[in-house]
Amino acid sequence: MIILYLSPDKPDIATHPQNITTREGQNVTLYCNATGNPAPTIAWNKNGYPINNSFSTILSPSHEQLTIRNVNRIDSGDYICQAKNRVGTDTSNASTINVQCK
Repeated sequence: MIILYLSPDKPDIATHPQNITTREGQNVTLYCNATGNPAPTIAWNKNGYPINNSFSTILSPSHEQLTIRNVNRIDSGDYICQAKNRVGTDTSNASTINVQCK
């Protein structure tokens, strides 16, 4: 019998979201991926406030993708993703979305 023990590992952001400049009315998708053991959960924040699914804001089931549909100027700001498991937390670099008027 072989027993394999995997030591816990704190999350590490592997893919940081990128800065985006776009025009009003476009769709924008940010990506964030993290490693860790146990697998971390990902949460998104805009300017320090949590983001949840809504009509215009869609999170993929794993929360690795954040899509904002039909962006407008109020969507401009700094977005971060945070990966968390029982061992610790890691936070991505800030991604700035800059929405320009049509």
